[in-house]
Amino acid sequence: MKQAIIERESRPVKAMTREERLEHIWSSTHDDYRGYAGERWAEHLRGERTVLVYGGQRGTVLKLLDQLTGAEIAVKLPVHLRYLPDAIAA
Repeated sequence: MKQAIIERESRPVKAMTREERLEHIWSSTHDDYRGYAGERWAEHLRGERTVLVYGGQRGTVLKLLDQLTGAEIAVKLPVHLRYLPDAIAA
């Protein structure tokens, strides 16, 4: 735990890991637009976190939070967080 704290505090202030970006999306998404994979999903995916995303011509689709692409993550983040460098690269 101590190592994780030191690692987080020693990187640049304006950097986020993919996991931190996903957690921000999850916590800032309204309850009506997020949930957990239910019985329509494969059994091993049930209970995983899901969010609604705009799928272009496909319209709005339900997607696993962990499977969001970089572009989908950027769209879901507030503007001031969209272009922060990855913490790994920082």
